[in-house]
Amino acid sequence: MTERLCLVHYHEIGLKGKNRSTFENQLVTNLHRALAGFDVSNIARISGYIVVETADRLASEELAAAIRCVPGVARVSLAYKCGLDEGEYCAAAVRALGEAGDFASFKVHARRSSTTYERHSLEMNRLVGSVLCEAFPDKKVDVHTPDVTVVVHVVQGSTFVYAASAPGVGG
Repeated sequence: MTERLCLVHYHEIGLKGKNRSTFENQLVTNLHRALAGFDVSNIARISGYIVVETADRLASEELAAAIRCVPGVARVSLAYKCGLDEGEYCAAAVRALGEAGDFASFKVHARRSSTTYERHSLEMNRLVGSVLCEAFPDKKVDVHTPDVTVVVHVVQGSTFVYAASAPGVGG
């Protein structure tokens, strides 16, 4: 099942060594406070990110905008969370690129934090890229300076797919 959530990227607090979990937990606490007016079901740390899930599993741009205002947030992506099924994350990539607005070129950037996943990053790039080329035949692939980058990240038994990110306040 595919759900839409906010994937919170941070950088500076992730470099704090033995205090890292303290800083990440404080960011989670700050997010809970900032999102009290939203129907948030879960805020969790996963492998260098924080995931914010809503009860209806359809995170909105308004939620992402509220998250971007929290100090410590470097970037927020409205992402699709899928299983490890290729068809599922390819369909999510088509949806994500379709929501990217006006663009002429794109590229796919696949990563896997879990090396137990059988496909390598290059194979995932080719697979998702070919599906996107079929879905958007009038768009070009540009691996050096694309207008949009579709990220497909396998982490902790799930696949997160997004194309649009907006900067947060940092800190």
